[in-house]
Amino acid sequence: MSHSHSDRRSRGSLGTVLLAGACCAGAAAYAVLVGPSMLPPPDVETTNAASPEVLGSVVEQPEEADGTGPVGQLRIHVSDRDRAWVQTLNCTGNLAEDPEPCAVMAEAAQELAEDPTADEAGSGDGEDGAGTPGSLLFTEVREGTVCTDKVYGPQEAAIEGTWEGEEIDTTLSRKGSCEEARWQRLRAVTEQLG
Repeated sequence: MSHSHSDRRSRGSLGTVLLAGACCAGAAAYAVLVGPSMLPPPDVETTNAASPEVLGSVVEQPEEADGTGPVGQLRIHVSDRDRAWVQTLNCTGNLAEDPEPCAVMAEAAQELAEDPTADEAGSGDGEDGAGTPGSLLFTEVREGTVCTDKVYGPQEAAIEGTWEGEEIDTTLSRKGSCEEARWQRLRAVTEQLG
């Protein structure tokens, strides 16, 4: 190995060591100068997130602590290819005793209540679309709504009765994206009840 080649390698190693040392010194200076500004002021009380004081204030109450659910009686006639069935759903408002579809319908109504676009859905008979979250569950697709033409299934259903104090008389199909959305929202009552 030549003498000049050996000098170049040692100078390269020296440069790397000097650069690394400068970076470390810069990082240490940054930590000393900027680090304290990232700490909370001395008069701010910090609390460990797992302390009992914090946990006690975060404990959530059960969603349906009072067991209040929807009240209604629906008669559902469903046809699916070569089968058809008629079933009745009675919801008394007591989720602990009512059939499971009552609770599912209550959840769907709650989701609609929280959806800012739900009031825009309107109904097919020219009403302004206003109503209770429970009645919005059965709202028909407004004429002129843009939907796809895809057929999602041959199933059809007719639902009539009362729900949350309102008369219900509607039909469902799975033809088009808007009708499919209605079908999925109401699938708790269109599936065969156990």
